[in-house]
Amino acid sequence: MDKFVTRPGVVLTSICGEYVLVAAKDLLDKCPYVTQLNDSSAFLWEKLSSGADVDGLFEAVQAEFDIDDPAVIRQAIEDFIRQMRELNYLIPAEEKGETDE
Repeated sequence: MDKFVTRPGVVLTSICGEYVLVAAKDLLDKCPYVTQLNDSSAFLWEKLSSGADVDGLFEAVQAEFDIDDPAVIRQAIEDFIRQMRELNYLIPAEEKGETDE
């Protein structure tokens, strides 16, 4: 799987105890303005924001959550990345410089 990074201008925040991704106004033509995340998705987002790759996400999930099956962890990470890519919140790492216009 390729390395993905969080789109510049999209931030994770907590509102009334709920995690949400909020996109800067100038990104409205690229991704949704607000999307709610569950706790585990927020955890993965924070790790990606800190520069983790898929292997780093796997290790972080293993350390944080009580999941014994590596296949379940891999599938959850793949599903998260696919969903965030579909919403355009994640971009391939090589595109990051192109979005800083």
